[in-house]
Amino acid sequence: MTGGEIEALYARAGPIVLRRCLQMLGREEAALDATQWTFLRALEGSFEPRSPGESLAWLYRTATRRCLTVLRDERRRRDLRVVHHHDLVPEHLDVEGEAMSRDLVEQALASVDERTAEVALLTVFQELPVARAAEVLDVSERTVLRERKTFAQAVRDLLEAT
Repeated sequence: MTGGEIEALYARAGPIVLRRCLQMLGREEAALDATQWTFLRALEGSFEPRSPGESLAWLYRTATRRCLTVLRDERRRRDLRVVHHHDLVPEHLDVEGEAMSRDLVEQALASVDERTAEVALLTVFQELPVARAAEVLDVSERTVLRERKTFAQAVRDLLEAT
């Protein structure tokens, strides 16, 4: 199927497929993803249009299967979270783990000087070894360790303030 054909098919059947996905999933973002996935499958070649009715039936069936898969996967993830909740909750304050909140990261990076922020980005978020970070930044390993401690303290201070 060519790009022009899929575009025409999407213009004609896209709203119908989206409505079906929204009905099944209940969330617009998930429905848009499932709709896009359905039309990508058609574009990849597993779809041969014969008549408008057959095309719509194929798209509807494919979208329904995708939505069922999404729902099944969400249910499995929920069940796994319930079973393994104790493994997911840290027993102690993990500054690096806690720092993964986007707002907290932004605040912590804004509250430290440029070198400390660079060290944090390289060692905490990009997980570079201390020696490699020191080499990239052209500083000593001791400086990298000191800057990591400074960043960790900034995160702790922000966590305590909230």
